[in-house]
Amino acid sequence: MISWLSGVVRELDPSGLLVLNVNGVGYEVSVSMQTLVSLKLGEVAELQIHSHVREDQFTLFGFADNKERALFRNLNKVSGIGAKTALNLMSGMNAVDLMQAIENSDDVAIARTPGIGKKTAQRLILELRGKLVDADVVAGVSAGNTLQHDVKSALVNLGYKPVQIDKVLKVVDSSLGFEEMFRVALKAL
Repeated sequence: MISWLSGVVRELDPSGLLVLNVNGVGYEVSVSMQTLVSLKLGEVAELQIHSHVREDQFTLFGFADNKERALFRNLNKVSGIGAKTALNLMSGMNAVDLMQAIENSDDVAIARTPGIGKKTAQRLILELRGKLVDADVVAGVSAGNTLQHDVKSALVNLGYKPVQIDKVLKVVDSSLGFEEMFRVALKAL
């Protein structure tokens, strides 16, 4: 199996496909829109790869880092979520936001993704909530983001809307401790 590729981006397709020239061999790789917008034609790209093998097809899915690939693999384990749907979910929002939406049971945010209904969003939450925290998925989340996640979780429990909280947390200094971040965010809300 292929788990990593580094090469020059030769083609970019708005549908989420790219061709990566690795030592004269062109690999077609499906990527999320989040990853696609970070790539440029003619530049070197390094992608973490998930090789998806089916009876009639061999597809490569590329990710900016291990955290995204781990999230993709977890999404792919959910009943009714295939590789294309998992990639579609990751195109709708970045990995951290998607994990937070799952952990905060925010089915409305997840259902905003085209092709994802409320029932699918609820199934995702039911099957993955609490499991992503222990998985490799959060390995790349910094301590500041973890504190922000904890503050957001506490504010959601108090009844504030995740969208309101996100706006406030963008301006709160992430170097503060939990209690101070919570206090500042609560005052802003």
